[in-house]
Amino acid sequence: MLQRTDMTPKPKKRKEKRQKKRTNDPERTRRDIIEVATVEFASAGYSGARVDTIAAKTRTSKRMIYYYFGGKEQLYLAVLEEAYRSIRTLEGRLDSEKYGAAEALRRLVDATFDHDERNPNFIRLVSIENIHRGRHLKRSAQLRELNSTIIATLKRILERGRKEGVFTRDVDPIDLHLAISSYCFFRVANRHTFGTLFDRDLSNARVRNRNKQQIGDMVLAYLNGASSAETKPVAGSPEKPSAGKRFLTGLIGAPIAHSASPAMHEQAASALGLHCHYQLIEVAGAGREALRSLLDGVRRLGFAGVNVTYPYKEAVTGLLDELAPEAAAIGAVNTVVVRDGILVGHNTDTTGFARAAAGLVAASGRGVVAVIGAGGVGKAIAFALASLGVSAIRIFDADRTRAEQLAALLRAQQQGVVVADSVDDALRSAVGLVNATPIGMLPNRDTPVPDALLHDGLWVADAVYSPLWTPLLAAAKAKGARVMTGRALAIDQAADAFKLFTGIAPSVAVMGEAFDGVMMAKASSVLKAT
Repeated sequence: MLQRTDMTPKPKKRKEKRQKKRTNDPERTRRDIIEVATVEFASAGYSGARVDTIAAKTRTSKRMIYYYFGGKEQLYLAVLEEAYRSIRTLEGRLDSEKYGAAEALRRLVDATFDHDERNPNFIRLVSIENIHRGRHLKRSAQLRELNSTIIATLKRILERGRKEGVFTRDVDPIDLHLAISSYCFFRVANRHTFGTLFDRDLSNARVRNRNKQQIGDMVLAYLNGASSAETKPVAGSPEKPSAGKRFLTGLIGAPIAHSASPAMHEQAASALGLHCHYQLIEVAGAGREALRSLLDGVRRLGFAGVNVTYPYKEAVTGLLDELAPEAAAIGAVNTVVVRDGILVGHNTDTTGFARAAAGLVAASGRGVVAVIGAGGVGKAIAFALASLGVSAIRIFDADRTRAEQLAALLRAQQQGVVVADSVDDALRSAVGLVNATPIGMLPNRDTPVPDALLHDGLWVADAVYSPLWTPLLAAAKAKGARVMTGRALAIDQAADAFKLFTGIAPSVAVMGEAFDGVMMAKASSVLKAT
């Protein structure tokens, strides 16, 4: 018979070990039960879900579940509360006060879209509760309070947008929440039936990204537009064309062979059932009389209008019949609309850049921004920054006289406008940097700012979009700075110009796809060449 030794485990110690192993965390147990119950209720519905199944999968007991929740209905209600808490918590983390109203709303729409895409069980649970006519939701005061936060958030964003001048329509925040939720919810709830009926795979990444862009575009366009009863023609634009109508537009500048504008305008028109031909008019070194002749040809040849780019944005201003107020204030034009034989100049670089950069400006506390380049696009960008409420603008241009002229124009509406002696001087105390020169545009591979001046406390934007990743942006990203390529400006200014030409707002998503297609084709040709 074996004798017990000190090395032999004693029964009491075995019992203590087993007891320690069974020690549990009540809060963790509750979370585990809700997690498993979420899948069970979403899969089997309220009526088909079994508490015994939930107990078995959580290695607890029916009695323990009743101890924590009281019963099946209370457990189901706890699952619903957690499901709604998840999306409301996500929205709360967006910190929408950091951004301009349009950017804040875009981020909120994107968050809703992504949440619904990633959480099909949430969609199923809401659908199940609708089958029960909201009977269980009515018993939860917590759910009403929980969901009031999104309405309060939307109300604040709408009020801020009206003050900023980016939202012109007065909208009920509950109606807006309904519109956003409906689109995002439908895609997931009906993807199988919709896909079968229309042969469209809503889970495809390209389709998903396009839909995500579309809902944001639609919401922002709606808030920035008039109702059908209030719609008025855009100043300086023609009557809205009927379906199938053809129109001629184009671009004057040099060099412009790289331009994505033809693809953006022509594909946007096609999506609206219209036919557009966008003609590149590349003329290098044109003097005043040559430009006058070009514009006279635009007037006589039936153009709806033309865009104007480097180096003629300032040169054309004195050759037009009229200037829209924003173009007159800036002293630069990038869009010319032909209306009854009259040439009217506009500047959509300003509106386009303001929308594109609003989030970066707001996130950086609307601090000092350095603008490198005081030409046509530099003027538009500086005025856009002033409209976004930055605290100061520091301008540098190799031609100091040009920088002084821009500063004089800006000081009428912006405090803290300084003409810098160098790039280094312009970046002193700046939180943002914008390259408004053609430096870095292919085939040029230079940078307007020495790498040593870049750091992770800056946001950096480049008006150049060919290539998208200019040497400046690549260096800034490597230093940890937040960056914005020329893509957003290129697309937003083009959308505003299209609306001026036709009287119709195009799909920004379609224009974005066209732009991306051009960029991908260029990248592919470069790779083949190497």
